[in-house]
Amino acid sequence: MNIPRSPEPIGTIEDIRDWIISGSEHEMRFAIQGAARYSIGMIDQLLEELGYEHDANCDTFLRGWLDTLDPLERLAAAVATESHYRLGLLDTARADDRALLQVMEAAKPGIDELAECFSGIHERADDPDPSFTRACTTQLLDYAEQLQAVAEKIDGDVHLVKYMSDEVARMETGEYDANEKPAKNIVAELLEGNPRLRAKIISD
Repeated sequence: MNIPRSPEPIGTIEDIRDWIISGSEHEMRFAIQGAARYSIGMIDQLLEELGYEHDANCDTFLRGWLDTLDPLERLAAAVATESHYRLGLLDTARADDRALLQVMEAAKPGIDELAECFSGIHERADDPDPSFTRACTTQLLDYAEQLQAVAEKIDGDVHLVKYMSDEVARMETGEYDANEKPAKNIVAELLEGNPRLRAKIISD
C-alpha cells in the first residue's frame, strides 16, 4: 500500500486506533495518513496495544506507515517496531524473517541520507560561520564512503534473506524429512556450496 504523506494529517490517536481495527482499505488509508502527526513512540505503543487482537490489520498499517516516512524516520521506526514481529504481536507468515527484512529494507535509504548529510557538512566547511574547517570534516567524507559501502552490502543481503525465506517456506510446505535436518540449514548449505548462486541472488 503506497500512501503519500498527507500535508494535513487527520485524526486523533483514538481515531487511528478505530480505523486500524476496522481494517477497511478506506479507513486504513486514513489511519496511515493520520499517523504522520504522531511520534514513532506513540505509534509503536498503539501497535503494541492492538497487536494480539488485530495482528493482520496492524501488519497492513505498519507496512503502509513505514512507506510514508522519510528515510531516517523510516529506519528509526523500522528498528522501533520490528520486535512486534519477533514477539508475536503481529502474527504474520515467517514473522522473524519479516522483522529482519523490515530493518534491512529501511537501512540503505536511511544510511544514504546520513552519508549525504556528512558530505553536505564537509561542503559547508569553507563558509564563515562554522568553527570547523575542511581539515576536520574530511573525516566525515571517509565516514560517508564507509557508510554507503555498508549500505550497499545490506541492500544486497535483502535479496539473500528473501531468497532464504522463500526457499525454507517452499520446503516446509513440501515433502522433506524435518527430523533429518532443518530446512534453513539445507538452504544455508546450498548457498555456502554455490558461491555463484549466492552472488547472483545478491546482484538481482
